[in-house]
Amino acid sequence: MPNELADSTSPYLRAHADNPVDWRMWTKDTLAEAARRDVPLLISIGYSTCHWCHVMAHESFEDEAVAAMVNDRFVPVKIDREELPDIDAYYMNALQAMTGQGGWPMTIFATPAGSPFYAGTYFPPAPRGNLPAFTQVLSAVSATWTDRRDEVHQMTSRMDRGLAEMADAVTSALPAEAAAQSLTPDELDSAAAALLDSYDPAWGGFGGAPKFPPMMNVLQLLAAFVRLGGTASAGEGADDGASARPGTGGTASANGGGTGEHPMDRVRAEGRLGWLGADGHLTGELVLDCLIAVRSTLARIASGGMRDQVRGGIARYSVDRQWFVPHFEKMLYDNALYLRAAVAWAKVERALDPGSKWLALAEREIADTANFLISDLSAVDGFIAALDADSLNSAGVSEEGAAYVFTPEEFAEAGQAGLLGLVDSPAGGELSGQVVAAVRIIDWLGMEDVPFDVDHPAPWDIDATRHQREVLEQLRARRSQPARDTKIITEWNSLAVTALAEAALYSGAGAEPVGGADSTGSADPAGGAITGNAESADPALWAETAVRFWTAMHDRFKPGVAPESVDAAGPTGFDVRRSFTDGVAGPGQGGLADWAQLITAGITVRQLPDGAASVRVEDLVDLGAKMLDLFTSERGDGVLEAVDSLGDGIIDVKSADPVDNTVPSGRSAAAEAVLLLAEIGVEAATSAGSESLGEAASPGEVAELDTGRLLEVRDRLLGVYRALAGQAPRGCGHALWQAERALSPVRVATVDDALRNIAARHPSLTLLTASTGVPGPDGREVDVPRGRRSCAGGPRARCRWARVLSWLGC
Repeated sequence: MPNELADSTSPYLRAHADNPVDWRMWTKDTLAEAARRDVPLLISIGYSTCHWCHVMAHESFEDEAVAAMVNDRFVPVKIDREELPDIDAYYMNALQAMTGQGGWPMTIFATPAGSPFYAGTYFPPAPRGNLPAFTQVLSAVSATWTDRRDEVHQMTSRMDRGLAEMADAVTSALPAEAAAQSLTPDELDSAAAALLDSYDPAWGGFGGAPKFPPMMNVLQLLAAFVRLGGTASAGEGADDGASARPGTGGTASANGGGTGEHPMDRVRAEGRLGWLGADGHLTGELVLDCLIAVRSTLARIASGGMRDQVRGGIARYSVDRQWFVPHFEKMLYDNALYLRAAVAWAKVERALDPGSKWLALAEREIADTANFLISDLSAVDGFIAALDADSLNSAGVSEEGAAYVFTPEEFAEAGQAGLLGLVDSPAGGELSGQVVAAVRIIDWLGMEDVPFDVDHPAPWDIDATRHQREVLEQLRARRSQPARDTKIITEWNSLAVTALAEAALYSGAGAEPVGGADSTGSADPAGGAITGNAESADPALWAETAVRFWTAMHDRFKPGVAPESVDAAGPTGFDVRRSFTDGVAGPGQGGLADWAQLITAGITVRQLPDGAASVRVEDLVDLGAKMLDLFTSERGDGVLEAVDSLGDGIIDVKSADPVDNTVPSGRSAAAEAVLLLAEIGVEAATSAGSESLGEAASPGEVAELDTGRLLEVRDRLLGVYRALAGQAPRGCGHALWQAERALSPVRVATVDDALRNIAARHPSLTLLTASTGVPGPDGREVDVPRGRRSCAGGPRARCRWARVLSWLGC
């Protein structure tokens, strides 16, 4: 008979519904049952694409004898970490405090009140190496609970105090005055230099194996490169007097040590711009090294086995340093961040040289990743969470990578004349085949004597490579396919909507192409179409999907249409939930990251030609005011605190982790949302009061949310990161990216399609709009002038328009 998980909204939990373990869901009633029986909780936390979660399930949770022991001595609880990230974070902190490491499946033993006293990850069915058998762990924990209860209570008391203190460990260590303002250019330079100290010149990325796609750090470095004058026209120089990397022995400034020559001018003069970064080695000059690290990292990922060369998209991480052999699960958030990084990269490369090989590669990644999001990770009304790493092999046995790898004999059907080939890496020794990669892209990028024009296309655009992809796709289609986790997670879905909208904006969705193509086939900067993989790009579909999926999210949460499963006791107005499955809300309320990413997605979608009709500024402002009211508060010393979740009434600790990990932290995501809200420039009102923004509103009273207050909140959200920027820049890439953007926000207001299309490709663009957001003498908004020169500055004339107008041709 199925256990309680059969009624769950989580596909991961439902997969355990037929286990002999009598699994329960995370509820107050479950904890009350443990108290009534006076037994501990066995809490197992995992997610659908977790390989070792599947292994432990097959080895232990499907075993009748193991299940009998669990059911007799514990109340077993199964949690999907993606539905309840706050609970996962709480117990992950406990696991790391107890063992010094973390991971999934996470196995927690806790009191009936939820206080942890023993923790681990995967336990095998029989002793293996240093790991005890799972049944040995069950026996030992049960005996400790029965015979040494005092020791358990002492342990939980210490752990509860420690976990509570961890919730604000970073912000509590920072003086209020340091947290009141965002980071300075010098601090951002130092953070970029510290990040580059961990850069891998041979293979790109940061650190060693395993390697995770560092897209937030890539975005940070791209923004730093632009700020340091990297995309300025020849001879213009940098605005900020950029410095060389501290401690590198480079020049005293980015302008050539006082000579007035910018390093990028020198690179152009020497004819090195086209192959700069192809060998991956840094120069010691910060502005050049930012570009080199980005080019090398993204080119290595784009040409490696972690990138699906057949259907597009990237896997979760690379097992090896070379990006050859992936851990094959495909997560929505990884691909959303990869697409955002590819768009930002393409903007920079287009500004440097609209006919370059690097731009062609960036646009290939935009097209293939955007198409992958729609073809493989979408449902009717949103993007699903993930594709599993495992699938059934030819023998009917579940195996990691079985859907993706090929034997040499199988690959021979596709031929050897194209770009694609098999990589032979020791990291893939346990796979049943080899991984497909396109490593010759790196050679192509570095070959100055190999032309790139209409008669000499990119290696992925030749007939032989197209034939390879077609054959390999047909072979893969005949195999058992990885399972889909069909949860629609608000945070991740919003990230993907934002990325897809940005790709559509860059690619000229809704604008008629203007101007011709140059000799390479790449569009003129005033053109409309993406050309790095032109035949597969469909910006109109990307735009339509982004608008439709944001509208679906908005309609789930707006007042009066929330599903019956949503707690009616929640706050009035918008009620954001963490996840939905088949239209039913999951168990978790939306956290700070969910709210923030939803707002950012709405603002981005609104910039599309058809987006303004679907996204109201009033709704965005209302969401922003309520987000700040729910998740931020003034600390006694003036520091602005930001908690990640509202809590669930079971565990009385709210995390406040500012670190950008696999996704932007709630705090840094909120900083982006507030930054964009401020740039809209509309002095609007919302029905949600917000003590964190000024005077509290009385019940029913309208509280104003204005640009000045938003700018203040933005800086106070980002100011906390000066405690991390120099010491751990890899852990705050998204926050540092927002701090870069906050220094010089660029907002373009125009009603001219040609100017909109050009502006959307500008590497400094913060916001594109058809309205000024500027109040006139009569209190009404100033209209955007008609005509080709219809550009308007953002709020309080904060934008640096001389360069932007010149770039736009105004």
